[in-house]
Amino acid sequence: MAMLSGNHYERAFQAWLKDNGVQYLTVDQQKRAAFARNKIKSFDFIFYSPDAQAWLAEVKGRKFSGKTFTAFGSLPNWVTVDDINGLNNWVEIFGKRYQGLFIFAYDLENIDVDTDGREIFEFDHKRYVFIAVRLSDYQRGQTRRSEKWETVHLSADFYKSCALDPDELICKRIRT
Repeated sequence: MAMLSGNHYERAFQAWLKDNGVQYLTVDQQKRAAFARNKIKSFDFIFYSPDAQAWLAEVKGRKFSGKTFTAFGSLPNWVTVDDINGLNNWVEIFGKRYQGLFIFAYDLENIDVDTDGREIFEFDHKRYVFIAVRLSDYQRGQTRRSEKWETVHLSADFYKSCALDPDELICKRIRT
């Protein structure tokens, strides 16, 4: 499968999927326009866990210039209302086997960062940490961030309580 030509966050997550032997499909950036007539925002990847769970994943890239993940307070986790609605619509279209998922890809700007035990993934001379949040969890905890920009986010405590390492999604260790 060819490497995405999109943003570096999506390319890094695609490389992570490949490195971990995960079956996946990308949503072709060039064909996203075909979805526009449906007024449904598209997602970035479909990937599958060994137990046949299917994930519709939207990658959200964020720079992280802090020193520690421990408090989670400085980890940006906002998404747009369109992101939420789009994933919900696609889950409905694809069916019960599929779940929506946000992958927050943090580009670590500092060399010495306490990632609270989370794996650092190196790709293309950058360092990333990926944190997954199920769409259902995100919806349960979301609060308005900006009315003008139609964005929502999770409080630091809620984010920490539902944050998953992507490894958990591919190793059958996901909590129910």
